[in-house]
Amino acid sequence: MKNQINGYDDMYTVLANERKVGGVIESEYLRLSSGDEFHNVVITKVELIGSALCSIGCVTESGQRLIVNAKDISMIHQPEHKKIFELRNQTFKHIKMKEKLQYLKRLFELNEGSYNPFFKEEAAMLIEDIGFNNAKQEIDVSVIFPEEKVYTIA
Repeated sequence: MKNQINGYDDMYTVLANERKVGGVIESEYLRLSSGDEFHNVVITKVELIGSALCSIGCVTESGQRLIVNAKDISMIHQPEHKKIFELRNQTFKHIKMKEKLQYLKRLFELNEGSYNPFFKEEAAMLIEDIGFNNAKQEIDVSVIFPEEKVYTIA
């Protein structure tokens, strides 16, 4: 995935459509106008009042949750839309991974026995977001990604 984010509008769109597109926005670092710098920051919220940017919410590597006024932001360096398993921010990665796995388990539980195309599409997106191996450790993903059968011709 690793799509480049080109502005606050892109951030807002990705965050507003998280369920459809998956992933999160991680920045190499966030520098405030005071000079404070936070590395591997995950942007969790972009607040708009009308069309004007008001503030952003983010989580730092140490797990601090910050709400920063837009006027106090000096630079957001290299913001990227990433899948959860690709995050460098281990604190947020752990939280989000746990949240998505819980949601995925509940999704499987509710749709047990009737795996319709909508379920399969959402489950596949979640599995790709948290990583196939991580999902495989927790649940049986063979309904979504069947194991390939090897046939030999004698």
